[in-house]
Amino acid sequence: MNNAPRDEIIAWALVMEAYGRDWDATFDNRPGYFTQEFWYLLILATIAHWRDRPMSMSQACHAMKSGSNRTREERIKRAVDDGYLVKNRGEEDGRAALVLPTPKLEELILGHLERTLTAVKQMILKD
Repeated sequence: MNNAPRDEIIAWALVMEAYGRDWDATFDNRPGYFTQEFWYLLILATIAHWRDRPMSMSQACHAMKSGSNRTREERIKRAVDDGYLVKNRGEEDGRAALVLPTPKLEELILGHLERTLTAVKQMILKD
């Protein structure tokens, strides 16, 4: 007997798989920007900026789910070096380093979210 989930769950799984592929394609399939290590950092830094509450360096490190503090700081440095993030001093507290998305990252994230939202809507409205 086949215990496969209903078609809706399979369709959702395919959308999620496409989401991961779209993320990879957004960053030119570069193995250095795979989802688990960078998604949380880049998405949350962008959302924080859009909400006018930029992330501190500490918050950015905490947003990532794996790696030592040094590893997390190296990821941020890589994203800065590659033009996705910038580090600025906060206006209120000049000692605090803030992690902000560049316009390039904002454009990439917005495109990724728009494409994947469209895919989810198409899956949901398919019925």
